[in-house]
Amino acid sequence: MKDRNTFSIGLEGIALLMLVLTAFITKGVCALDNSTSKSSPTTEVPLEKRKTTNNNAKANDIDLGVSERRQIDRYESAIVDINELKKELEQTRKEVKEEITYVMRCNENTISSVNTSISGASYMLVIFTIVLGIVGILLGVYITLVERKVRNLTNESKNILETHLKIKNEVEKIDKNINRNMTELYSRLKQEETRSLVERLVNVPEDVHNLFANIASRDVSKELFPQVKQAYQKLGSIPGSQRKAMPYLILFFQHFAALALFDKDLEEKMQSCYGQLMNSAFKNDIIKTSCEFLVICMDEGILHWRQKILDYLNALAKSAHQNDSELHTAIYKTLTTKENRFNFYSILNSEDQLKELSKIYGQYILSDYKDVSGNTESEKLVLEEIAQIDEQEKQAINTD
Repeated sequence: MKDRNTFSIGLEGIALLMLVLTAFITKGVCALDNSTSKSSPTTEVPLEKRKTTNNNAKANDIDLGVSERRQIDRYESAIVDINELKKELEQTRKEVKEEITYVMRCNENTISSVNTSISGASYMLVIFTIVLGIVGILLGVYITLVERKVRNLTNESKNILETHLKIKNEVEKIDKNINRNMTELYSRLKQEETRSLVERLVNVPEDVHNLFANIASRDVSKELFPQVKQAYQKLGSIPGSQRKAMPYLILFFQHFAALALFDKDLEEKMQSCYGQLMNSAFKNDIIKTSCEFLVICMDEGILHWRQKILDYLNALAKSAHQNDSELHTAIYKTLTTKENRFNFYSILNSEDQLKELSKIYGQYILSDYKDVSGNTESEKLVLEEIAQIDEQEKQAINTD
């Protein structure tokens, strides 16, 4: 398209240039003819006639000058050339016009096709724009949904991360607590295990023989006393299970002495089995039970529980622990006050079966209060009595 436009423009330029040259040449010929007519008195002769009379002119060369004839020949030759050139220019002009017409038609067809193409392209562009807009909307909706999902996942991930961090911190704290408080943790686990064993007793009271060793060999919280008592009472309601009651009484004696020995439902049964219970107890168990028993007695006064203390001490004096110095030292220290110690001695000294125990505690009192000022008259009499007994014991030993 561009090459045809360039070609048509070039042809129009050539044609215009030829027309200008033709005009200049025609003007020059007319001027030459005028100058010739002025210089010669002869009239103008037509070109065709001149051509027919060339031969005559040659004959008349003698009359016209040789130079003038030659000049006229040149002019005539130039006019002929110009006419031929004019014809060629006219022919060229026609061709140029035809070419221009053809080019214009081509341009119109091209422009028409271009317009058609542009219209189609515009239509396609509109359709494409609409489709692109719809796709853009759908893509926007999809991106929005994906963004929401991503945000939700991000929030969930953050929550999960925070939860994991909390769990990690808790695990680290637990690990530190486990490492720092291993003994306490073990104690708690053992308490939970003990609680589970006691629940087993409540559910199956006859299983005490299988569970007794595990429960008796550990510290049992006083909070479990009601459950152990419940298991013992359920065992009593089962025919033929009375012979299995002793393990429960041993558990009461070793772990719940302060509660069981003063319980209305258990005290008579416990007192009737003092000897067997004491002989079944280890040193640490008898010390613990005896101290707890006396602590309860001191709450309302030792003399108030005189008979109960006598029953306990008579059984202790006949048991395997009667001469255990650690036991007697622990009992004496549990009495704490001077009044309690003198009253406890008076109870022991009032029973012939307890004379040996009274001597032991008499030595403790004599050692602590013999040289102490502020003793009452009764306390001084007790100290003198203890001193006389001690002196008699020494003389008897020397005599032997």
